[in-house]
Amino acid sequence: MASLNEIPAELVRHVFLYVSPEDNLRAIQTLSRRLHKLADDTLLWRHYCRISYKYWAPEHDLARKLASPASYVDWKRLWLRRRHDNDQVAHLLDQILSTKVGRLWKFGQICRLGYDAKDYLLDQCHAGDDVEDVLARRYYAKTALGSIHRSLAVKEWSKYQSGTPTVRGLDRGLGAFDMFVLHDQEGDMDDIQGLLDGYAAQFRSEHPALGEMSIRDKALALLRWVRSNNLVGMDMPEDNYRNLRNCLIGQALTDETHQSLPIISSAIYVCIAQRLDISAACCAIPSHVHAIVFAPRGATLDGRPVPPGGGGGDDDDDKLHRMFLDPYESSEEVTVEELEAKLVELSWDAEDSADVFLRPTPSSAIIQRTAQNIKASWTVARELPSAHPAAAGLRRLRAGDPDQNLDAMLYASMWAPVFTTPTASEHWAATLTPLLRHFAALFSEDAWLVEEHLLPLYDAYIAARREAGEGEGGMLGPGSRRLGWENASATLGMVRNLDARQPQVSRRYTQDIIDSVKYRIGQVFRHRRYGYVGIINGWAPNDADGLPTPHSVNTEDVLETGPPPAAASASDAAAASAPASGSATPTPRYRKQTFYTCLRSAEDRHVVAQDNVEIITDEDEIPPELFNVAGKFFKRFDRETCTFVSNIKEFYPDD
Repeated sequence: MASLNEIPAELVRHVFLYVSPEDNLRAIQTLSRRLHKLADDTLLWRHYCRISYKYWAPEHDLARKLASPASYVDWKRLWLRRRHDNDQVAHLLDQILSTKVGRLWKFGQICRLGYDAKDYLLDQCHAGDDVEDVLARRYYAKTALGSIHRSLAVKEWSKYQSGTPTVRGLDRGLGAFDMFVLHDQEGDMDDIQGLLDGYAAQFRSEHPALGEMSIRDKALALLRWVRSNNLVGMDMPEDNYRNLRNCLIGQALTDETHQSLPIISSAIYVCIAQRLDISAACCAIPSHVHAIVFAPRGATLDGRPVPPGGGGGDDDDDKLHRMFLDPYESSEEVTVEELEAKLVELSWDAEDSADVFLRPTPSSAIIQRTAQNIKASWTVARELPSAHPAAAGLRRLRAGDPDQNLDAMLYASMWAPVFTTPTASEHWAATLTPLLRHFAALFSEDAWLVEEHLLPLYDAYIAARREAGEGEGGMLGPGSRRLGWENASATLGMVRNLDARQPQVSRRYTQDIIDSVKYRIGQVFRHRRYGYVGIINGWAPNDADGLPTPHSVNTEDVLETGPPPAAASASDAAAASAPASGSATPTPRYRKQTFYTCLRSAEDRHVVAQDNVEIITDEDEIPPELFNVAGKFFKRFDRETCTFVSNIKEFYPDD
């Protein structure tokens, strides 16, 4: 029998393609010098890099490395670096699962790796049901992945803070909104660019005479093509206009119906047109964004040369150099007269002010306007009862919990203006307070993101206000200080302090507590009065004061009703019923009984009284959306007992 040393090198190299890189390092390279050399081949390790990791942080510039000769890159070292990063992420994620203390620092360490952490996190997002802490692992992996996605969006928008106004880059500037609800799906900003590249290439292949066409003919041909391919517009706008997905360019491009608002339809058209060397931009007509196309320098839209001194004259001359289109609604050119009439209807009849809307709109302004549309859709979705027939359509996206998606999109609409508005503007801080509130309440894992990207802008804003003579207070007036939610540094400090706080332990150490607290952490119940389903994640005997915070509460659940309890004397009775000093209403009296906090699909901790708890023992009665969020407090679901296994033993060691 031939020895390994007698097998041709090419055959050995081919076999190594089917050996895992881990086995290569652990076993193959130690067998002999010849095998070590063959197993160390740079082409083999380039192959390992390509098959082991799908996502790479931009700083690797992987496309350039792959296009270079293999010997120019130390592929083995690169693979080992990625493996080291994965090991680091695994260690940090295990620590996040083991204790609630110091989680924000660990999230920051993971998220700073960017897409180098994504492959491992995606694996954890799909952890098998047999994993001991499957729900917690999935939840916190998704949490870290979401923060990474948001950081890429924020970095994209940050280009508009210091850059000069441009009408390009809408594919990524608008695609950044999709990153807030990407979850574990395809469709990031790179994918959006790839889709638009593909549509442009498809249009070219279907129009072989494109190079011989005038700009006007090209623009109209593209307009009719995107409309005939259903890439723009909307079905039944009277019912669907405010659907959240219509605000997202990535959702519009990947959804089979491709429905979108006028602003997104125009952006899709403009992005494809720019790839076809057509000078196009969005035109922010109030209430309905259009597209504007310009003739190339020295020529008209119809391809005729511009005579010397031409191009700056009357309206007829202007029509030769720019044209307006409405990709959302029409396959024909829109005349200037039609747009001017529309502006008159909207009370923009002054010639100088109306002309502002007939110019190319910078990408930063289109991003801001998209954020406003998202807020409008959020408002409609929140005001509509969840049982309403249209509610599901308003909230539906490709993936993710509908309520969480709404919160994430509102969050996105707050981040975008921070970077697309100059810090020198007095309006910069308009969204700062709601952004900081939303961050602290729902997205504390973004503390690293606030520190790296928001604090420098906040400091620049404060410095600009001081130079303007307004003191640190900015909008609050000269000499005053920005306090609470208006102070980014203070808010970040508060969030970090909460993260570092040691758990307050609640134990069943007396018979009185054992008798009073009937239910345990992880039990599922239906509210006797309101019918919602929740999972118990906190308790306090006797009253609600000892419950974990922050929590939400329905006052009817916790306050006494009826007359005050019998008093020992007339003076005691008068004191019990009298309003507090300086108050027009009596001091609330909390019911003296056991209270719990519970996890609901849209709330982390909601207070419920013990007498309103009806335990559920059939898992089919548990809403699916509860399983999506249960990992925040629980390791897994125990089907035998129909309970969730606690991951908050630090707080409730006896449950």
